[in-house]
Amino acid sequence: LIMYQIKTNNNFFFRHIADLLHQRNFPFIRKQDLNHYGIIEFDVNKNNICIKFDNLNINIKKPFDLNTLWNNLDSLLSNHHIPFGCLIYYPMKEYFKFQNDYLKLTHTHNLIIQEILQNRDFKISKNDIYKKIWPNDVNIQINKLDTHLTNLKNTLYNNFSYELKFSSTGGVINFLID
Repeated sequence: LIMYQIKTNNNFFFRHIADLLHQRNFPFIRKQDLNHYGIIEFDVNKNNICIKFDNLNINIKKPFDLNTLWNNLDSLLSNHHIPFGCLIYYPMKEYFKFQNDYLKLTHTHNLIIQEILQNRDFKISKNDIYKKIWPNDVNIQINKLDTHLTNLKNTLYNNFSYELKFSSTGGVINFLID
């Protein structure tokens, strides 16, 4: 799934923050070769941690608790948005905006949107998408994915008259985003 790239000047801090972010289901990667929403930098100093994202900075004095870190990170990212055709997608809030209208996505639809953004330039196997969205399912049921894709397509059209375009052939899907 598409994520935020995490950079830090302290590997010890990264190992611990990675565990904490994973517990909160925060979408992050450390690799530079994948599509990502943006880069979050943690500059760890003696007395504080500076979190940087999109020319915004937040300083947190040490020591701090996890809620302080999480609230500051959420504050920093809450208005981050990504163009999605004529729509605006807010990944952390899991909603779309078009002009003055908003649509809150289901969690599953949000995961599908993340996959669409991650693979907008590539074809991807439906099985691979399925495994990323429902990793605990023992049996893969592609009709479940197809149903959610259709529901998402209809939801976007009914709310914004936005046509989510994709083609599927032989179990491989290609998303066509403007």
